[in-house]
Amino acid sequence: MAEITINHTRAEGTLIHGSEPGDGILELLNPWGFRYARTVGFIYLRGSRDRAADMRRIRGAQAALEADGHAVTLSIDETVRRSFKDAETERYERAGERTVRLDARADRLQESSDAKWAEGRRIAASYQGEPVKVDHHSAGKHMRDLRRARKLFGQSVEEQREADRCRGLADAAATFKEGRKHVGTTLRRLDRLKADRGRVERQMAAAVQAAVKVAGTAAAVDPESLAEDLVRLDADHLDLCEQIAQWEGHVDQAEADGAKVWRPEDFTPGDYVGLGERWYLVLRVNSRTLSVPKSVDWRARVYNRENQLGTKTSTLPYDKVTGRMAGQEMAARLEAEAASA
Repeated sequence: MAEITINHTRAEGTLIHGSEPGDGILELLNPWGFRYARTVGFIYLRGSRDRAADMRRIRGAQAALEADGHAVTLSIDETVRRSFKDAETERYERAGERTVRLDARADRLQESSDAKWAEGRRIAASYQGEPVKVDHHSAGKHMRDLRRARKLFGQSVEEQREADRCRGLADAAATFKEGRKHVGTTLRRLDRLKADRGRVERQMAAAVQAAVKVAGTAAAVDPESLAEDLVRLDADHLDLCEQIAQWEGHVDQAEADGAKVWRPEDFTPGDYVGLGERWYLVLRVNSRTLSVPKSVDWRARVYNRENQLGTKTSTLPYDKVTGRMAGQEMAARLEAEAASA
């Protein structure tokens, strides 16, 4: 039996040390999300890098190994981390590598699919629709050729589907950086990160308050357990603060470069707010959203009082706004459209 160490740091993720290929360790850990990295030759927990240790999966993996007779040591250090900037740079680099790899695979599959389709058509065309002469000596070859053509057509279709899938993934990878840095997407991400930071701060305060409350009683909190929780939460808080600072800086730079960040002061009731190709009458300006009417006509390009569904309204967050138009300008546009109709 092997001596296995499950090691976790935020910089490297959760890794398995002490395993050799073919020793059965990977099969025991697969149900818990562990995979084998062929390029570097070790077992790792997928998605564990730059995150807190997933103790549910780690404990499950430990139990599975120990049940099979292996000696398991846990080594968890939440303080070893890499900067968010380094992690983000690596994400962009890996997206670029995926683009090249998937494009190359799509090209190979497309070429193979086209060749098989052409060969199948050549075989089928060589008989010019002639039926199989069952009693003729050529029947065997004729049927073999038709089966081969049918097989080539099937392989061509499957390879075309896979080529299309790889091309779609390559396109997604190619736009990964642009999409991740989109101002609207970044603003929504900042809202989520700030909410997470507030949650972590409340958890830290609650952990300390709970420990103080039961101090000196039979229910006293284990100091070592409290310290581990606070170290993990502190690492979470540091990660979140760093991410928030990075993305806020990105928004500031984008705005300085000319990108428009919409805010409450940009609107007054009676204006129209753009969302894609649609325009909505602004009914009320809120701190985080704009109140706009719901329409009885979902195909309408302009949502206002004239096609409002009763008194029903909905909200539009500022990070999804694509434009603004003054009420007078919209009225003139609608009047001109009515006159030309």
